[in-house]
Order: sequence, then C-alpha cells, then structure tokens
Amino acid sequence: MQKSKGMKMAALLCGAGVAIVAIALVVGHFIKGQDSYRSILIYELEGSADIEREGSGNIRAAEDLYLESGDRLTVADNSSVRLKLDDDKYVMAEANSILSIEADGNEEDSRTKIQLEQGAITNEIQNKLSTDSNYEVNSPNSVMAVRGTIFRVETGVDADEEVNTKVSVFSGKVSMGTLLEDGTIGDEILIGAGEEAFCIGDAISGSVMTDPAAIDYSGFPLQTLNLLLELAERNAPLEGITAKELGEFVAEAEGSDDADESDEAEYVDDADEPDESDEAEPVDESDASDESDDNNTNSSSSSQSNTGNTSNTANTGGNSGTTHNSSSGNRPATTPTTKPSNPGTTPGSNPGTNPGTTPTDNPGNKPKDPVDKPKKPQEKQKEYTVKFMYEGEVFATQTVKSGKCAKKPVLKPETSGKWDFDFSKKIRKNTTVKWK
Repeated sequence: MQKSKGMKMAALLCGAGVAIVAIALVVGHFIKGQDSYRSILIYELEGSADIEREGSGNIRAAEDLYLESGDRLTVADNSSVRLKLDDDKYVMAEANSILSIEADGNEEDSRTKIQLEQGAITNEIQNKLSTDSNYEVNSPNSVMAVRGTIFRVETGVDADEEVNTKVSVFSGKVSMGTLLEDGTIGDEILIGAGEEAFCIGDAISGSVMTDPAAIDYSGFPLQTLNLLLELAERNAPLEGITAKELGEFVAEAEGSDDADESDEAEYVDDADEPDESDEAEPVDESDASDESDDNNTNSSSSSQSNTGNTSNTANTGGNSGTTHNSSSGNRPATTPTTKPSNPGTTPGSNPGTNPGTTPTDNPGNKPKDPVDKPKKPQEKQKEYTVKFMYEGEVFATQTVKSGKCAKKPVLKPETSGKWDFDFSKKIRKNTTVKWK
C-alpha cells in the first residue's frame, strides 16, 4: 500500500515536471515571438478591401484586424485602407491599389518590404530606422529604399502601355533604382524633400528615370491631399508646403469634384448650398436679356453704319470675351479645363454674337458685377475649428472650410471606442468632438 502511494506521488511529480517544462516552452516561444514579431494593423478602413492569405483564401478587411506577413491586400474603388506597422510606421493604400507586405525581424533588425502591384501608397516612417534595418517599396519597374521619411509611390500603366512609377518625397530622402530583369538594381537616383521623379519602362525592355523636379500637388487625388493636410496639421515634418497651401489644394480638388457631379444641374438655383454650385451664379436672366438686346441693337446698327463703326462693334465683342476670361480665372474650381462641356466658359468663343442662343445658355457674357463678386471669395475663405477632445484634453484640431466635412483623425486615443460625431455632417460653426 505504501509502495503504491509512492508510485502515485512519483507519477504526479513527473507529470508536474512535464507541465512546467511545457509551460516554459510556451512562455519562451511567446517571449521570442515578442522580440521578432512585426505587427501590421488595419486601423482605418473607408469603403471595402479584401485580403488574400496563403492557406486561408480571401478575407474581408475590417478595422482593428491584424495582417500577417505576406498577405496581399486589394483596395476597392472609392475606398482606402490605413495600416500601422509596429508603432511608428504608417501606410495609406489608395483606391484601386493592390499590394503585399512582408515584415519580420525586431526593432534592432527590422525588414519591411512592400510590393506595390498597382495604385498608390503614402508612407510615413516617424522614427529613423536602425543601422541594420531596412524599409523598401517595390513597384513592377523600380525599388525605393528609405530610412526615415514621408513619401508616396504610385504605379500603373500609362497611355503608351508602359509601366510608369512616380515617387513624391515630402520629408527626408528616397533612393529610387531601376529594377533589372535578374532582380538586381540598376541605375539609382536620390530624390529629396519637395521633389518627385518618374521611372518609365520595364525590366525586360529597359527603364529610364527622370531627373527630380518640384512636386505637382495639383496632380494628386483628394485622398492624398487630405492625408497630407492631416499630417501638416499635426506638425509632421513636411517640407516645401504649408498646411494653408494644402488646404487650398484640398478645397480646389473638392470644388472640382462637386462641379463634375453637378454637370447636369449646373443652372439649378440652390439657395441652401451657395458654395456647391459655382456655375449657377453667373446666370442672371435680366442682365443676360439686356445684354442680348444690346447685341441685337449693335448688330442692327452695324448693318446701317460705315466700316469704322463695324470695327468698333467687333472690338466691343472682343473686350466682352476678355472680361469673361479674366473673371473666370478667379475661380479655379470652374476653369474651362475642368468644365469643357459648358459653352459659356469655352476659351475663344463669343456666344454673345450668336443670334440663336438663349440668354441662359450664355452666362459667359454676363458683365462683371462689382457688388456680387466680392462675396464669393469671402464665403470660401470662412473657416471653422474642429476640436477633438479625449478625457478633457485636446487630442487634435482641424481647420475646416464652411460647408465642408471634418476628417476622422489619423490616430486614435485608444484601440477601443470611437469619436462621437457624424463625419458626413457639414461644418457650419466651431465644433467640439468627444471620444466615447
């Protein structure tokens, strides 16, 4: 009996020893994992995106979802995804982008590789990488390497069916090299802050890079401009441009989008939204009618007058066209390049001399109005402050133009919770938003 108890006690001790060893192995595994694990978190999703994971198939993307190294991310149309790598690296993938991310190593020896198949991403590396770490973005024809910077990479096929990669650097420096057929890097250039350069061609037929030139911010989509404005408002080290200038680019891009969406209703009088319909403002039935009468009178007088009077009538028509072009140049959101379908804003045309055109079809001949014109820029310059409060303190602030929407801050105070605000609501006054 005593022997049996001894055997049981030995078995229990042996089992406990095995359990302790197993626990030690598990703890050791997790400790090791913490040293080498690289986190890739989806912290903001607008619209929809899909994740392709080896062994798991397709996964629908969602906020607060962690990606695994090697996942392939596809962003849908009119969508965007913001990723946080570790705690100091951020990536925004724009609409219609396809990319995969490989991340391994630890803080002292981190390796990050983003393969951008198509679309555009903006990268922000807040802390300079260690000597043994690297961060690179590969496109189909080039490789970009950085150590600590803010930059954007866009790649796709141009009108000549050639691969075209554009790199725009907002802070720091980026090295761009051509990708050769054997996978090695060919010629390299260094792009500084405030500059951008292109790589055109492919690895098989050969590719060339352009010399760095000043960034053309007017060529960026609204998604990129909004992100850059957020970075500037939280004092990120953007070089060569201010938050005010970025705000003007954002307003211009939003105005262009609004004008495109209202092409079919540009002459509808909408008193509730005066800022959203620049094209409707020039239409004035009484003024246009008076001017049409003047034109008809001039035309009639011209047929009965001498050659000199006819010349004066022609000069008057030319001056009217000049006045119109000068006036429209003050409103970039409605320039002829963005609205070629509007006959009243077509350069070089003189619709006032067309007898078959009705007054409402010819807003281009409306004379400059010294009373109404100054009101428009004053309304567009009106701005309000949106404060984001967390536990009684200001977490972030935004400057929003009247009638526009505030943007959700890039960073969150904590992983759980949300801002108690409808971000589709247009700002008409100073606003305070609280975290809940």
